[in-house]
Amino acid sequence: MKKQNNLRSLAAQAVEQVVEQGQSLSNVLPPLQQKVADKDKALLQELCFGVLRTLSQLEWLINKLMSRPMTGKQRTVHYLIMVGFYQLLYTRVPPHAALAETVEGAVSIKRPQLKGLINGVLRQFQRQQETLLNEFATSDARFLHPGWLVKRLQNAYPTQWQRIIEANNQRPPMWLRVNRTHHTRDGWLGLLEDAGHEGISPSRLSRRCTSGNASSGTCFTRFC
Repeated sequence: MKKQNNLRSLAAQAVEQVVEQGQSLSNVLPPLQQKVADKDKALLQELCFGVLRTLSQLEWLINKLMSRPMTGKQRTVHYLIMVGFYQLLYTRVPPHAALAETVEGAVSIKRPQLKGLINGVLRQFQRQQETLLNEFATSDARFLHPGWLVKRLQNAYPTQWQRIIEANNQRPPMWLRVNRTHHTRDGWLGLLEDAGHEGISPSRLSRRCTSGNASSGTCFTRFC
């Protein structure tokens, strides 16, 4: 039986290539998704995009919890810890599973001797999470934007810059165009709602999915 690749280590490697090597995630991610089961492809994508979207926060946390940065061949571990933070903060992955799989990722990147370090940092974050997040909320890193961009927005939009940043940090919605050879717009919305998702209807042919993963249901695979 073929051994499964550790999804968290793949996410860490992808983020490292984007941040350290300047590569595009659009090029880096697809080959890595081929290494995981179909059911895990969406989670791998979520971890990669999520870590990059909240990079300044995760970097801030690492600086608070580690006395010195990971360098050289250990740099991937730096991003693996970020993947762990992101799961604990932003996903529904059970904390025990997030910790176990992230720690195990050290083996996949051939750094098994650092499993204890990864486990220690993540557990320390869990213990201090409330205090750390309160402190983060007053730091410049809270904007999740580079400092130079924040300054430009402040200068260009002195009364609106915070709302612009908040809007920019929102997840983009999923837009779906209904295949009317199978269903009417309203009929398909009923299927969507029956599957536990929410949506709004800005036009006669399209729906905006506002919650959940619509692509995981049969209403998406059969009728879209």
